[in-house]
Amino acid sequence: MSYIDAIFRHGVFQPLAPVHLPDNQRVRLNFESAVEETPRSWLQHVRRLHAALVARTGTFPDSTGEIAADRLR
Repeated sequence: MSYIDAIFRHGVFQPLAPVHLPDNQRVRLNFESAVEETPRSWLQHVRRLHAALVARTGTFPDSTGEIAADRLR
């Protein structure tokens, strides 16, 4: 599957980069709003994922032991 960024203007999708398709090629579009992400919004998203993982498993996985074992190899 390929992804392109586009803007919807006046009822038409306008790609933001060249699209290499033959004329009259039929495609299927799935929509996902592209939001400019700030570091703060990204961090809030990560915190929500962290909280959901802890709520589901009761703990946050700790890989400290695995890292230490890897360093001893």
